[in-house]
Amino acid sequence: MNNHNIRKACRELVTIPRRWFPLWVLDWYILREFLIKYCILMLVFIILFVLGDVYDTIEDFFEAGASFRDIAMYLLLKLPGNIRFILPISMLLGCMWCMATFGKNLEITAMRASGVSLFRCGMPVFAAGIAVTAVNIYFNEFLVPRTENMAEHLYMVAAERRSKVQHLLAYRSQDGKRHWLFKTFVRGVEQNNVTLKTYWNKELIDQFLGRPGNAEYRKKMERVLPNKAAAIRALDRIGQEEAVFKALNGRKIDIFAKKVDFDSDSGAWTFMDGFFVSFDRKDEHDTSASRGTSAVHQQENYKKVVFSARIIPEHPEDITNAVKEKDDLSTAVILDLVRRNPNMPERVKKIYMTLFFYRISFPWACLIAVFLGIPLATRNERTGSLMAVISAVIIIVVYIVIAQVFMILGKAGMVPPVIAGTLPTLGFIAYGIWRVFFDRH
Repeated sequence: MNNHNIRKACRELVTIPRRWFPLWVLDWYILREFLIKYCILMLVFIILFVLGDVYDTIEDFFEAGASFRDIAMYLLLKLPGNIRFILPISMLLGCMWCMATFGKNLEITAMRASGVSLFRCGMPVFAAGIAVTAVNIYFNEFLVPRTENMAEHLYMVAAERRSKVQHLLAYRSQDGKRHWLFKTFVRGVEQNNVTLKTYWNKELIDQFLGRPGNAEYRKKMERVLPNKAAAIRALDRIGQEEAVFKALNGRKIDIFAKKVDFDSDSGAWTFMDGFFVSFDRKDEHDTSASRGTSAVHQQENYKKVVFSARIIPEHPEDITNAVKEKDDLSTAVILDLVRRNPNMPERVKKIYMTLFFYRISFPWACLIAVFLGIPLATRNERTGSLMAVISAVIIIVVYIVIAQVFMILGKAGMVPPVIAGTLPTLGFIAYGIWRVFFDRH
């Protein structure tokens, strides 16, 4: 065939156009094959995580004589927290397993020859990835925090921990001005035997001593400031108020209460049936060993004192969340903590905000599976599913390592929180999108 005939044949060649509109048979076939593999992987990972929970807790349940119903309920409540980590991993492995199988059977080649691009082949998987991302967001923000609390409560009730020390709870406020000690902290109920270590300020003086001008104020002032009472009595009302404030402001005070209640509507704390003790300052003693640990007056009893949210801004939820792993906090809880604690140290704030941005971006890791899984799997058409799975495992390990490194840098303040929390996920997604379009032909 001469050159003229070759050119004529090329002109007569009809190029098959790209197909973008719904191809119901093909789309359902791809989605079905993917979901089969995805469900298999989910089931395997769920079984592994359940076995891990059983290994960690079954001995405590049996020793406490817990029923099988309580054990089953505990494992069921722990399941959502495990699933949120399984979702993106199963997505990546399932995507690469599915597409690698198509490649091994030359189905990808047949689709491309029919005018279906690589990106269009992965559209059903991409749609599944969006759905899984939405599920992951729901798990992270709404379901897991509740189920984890319920599981922890069930564990405390059904499998009583042998060590009583674990019932003791210490909490330090975000601004570092208050230290709480709870003998037993129970969320949502009245607390018993609570000690609050803080510092005198204007509000505390008004609550415990009142205002100058009456006999009760004078009696309390004399008991709290025995060494300065005579000099303060000689002053007028305004002078007394200023002198008491100068003597007490910034001094350490321990407030003990037999009962403490929290009003969720007003945010006020009510301390009942207790006493308080003030401590000296360093310059009030000759010995340099004094560090504000010597009481300057006897225990002063009180019946009931109410502290507004301005004096004690933390909520019981803050105390409960403090004993949790910070990674288990939802973005709403983290934002609320930062908002209600404007005096939070910058170092602590960076830790919380790094976690906040990481929690926002992590559910979108499911899309990494689609954008990276499709092109990498199709490149292993000859090597088959094994190489695709190996590639997926490598990607997962690299992503986790990079994400954790950025988390550490963000918490240390070396990288801005928004970059530390989002850059690894966004970077992998961007690279995956580039790979899809680079290999689209």
